[in-house]
Amino acid sequence: MTTIRLDGLRPGDELAVAARSSLYRCLATAFSFPTPELREAFASGHFLDELLAAAPALPFPLPADDGLRADPTLTHEELQQEYIRLFEVGPGRPPCPLYEGVHRSGRMKIMEELVRFYEHFGLRHEAGDLPDHLCAELEFMHYLAFKEAAALHTGADSQPYRLAQRDFLRRHLNRWLPSVRLRLEQLDALPIYLSLTRLAEEACRRDVRSLESGRGKPDKQMGLYPTDEEDPSGDKLSVR
Repeated sequence: MTTIRLDGLRPGDELAVAARSSLYRCLATAFSFPTPELREAFASGHFLDELLAAAPALPFPLPADDGLRADPTLTHEELQQEYIRLFEVGPGRPPCPLYEGVHRSGRMKIMEELVRFYEHFGLRHEAGDLPDHLCAELEFMHYLAFKEAAALHTGADSQPYRLAQRDFLRRHLNRWLPSVRLRLEQLDALPIYLSLTRLAEEACRRDVRSLESGRGKPDKQMGLYPTDEEDPSGDKLSVR
């Protein structure tokens, strides 16, 4: 379980960006395959407590609720079984895959764009991992926010990292997290996973609005975006 550390940072933008980085890292951990440590963090309330500790520094209200505190009687094996039931197995495919390309059309184009995003910022996904997994996308947001916070701390140009986060949310996470949430609502999922999905969806929606308050346009010269105003699936861009 990751630990949120906000001490020693300057108040204002630097602290807010560091809190956002920690939020995305926590979410990425929460959607990974459950370990005994993650189960304990859920059941003890430590996961929720860490989120609430970071909340005052965020540039938007954190939509956290007590559903993020798992039933303390829930065992590690039961949590793993629920994760597998929802996200990993099923006739044909899992009931709710954690892959963007399964929830949208044009998966190959989506994955190609994700790889361009990652590689532009010096990241490569490991062999066997797919770039459109929810954990990979959340980890990327964590990384970009971390780089933005570091740039602010050293006085370097932080704008490229901020713009990349805004456009990544617009083009990816904000486009398919609502589908994940809707599916889980239909699957009688454990409250912890339904609450996590609602938190991720709403946090990303609020975060992109905060990022949109800054100035700047997507940098087409970086080679990250299609040349027209369409997303990789061919749908017109629509930011809520």
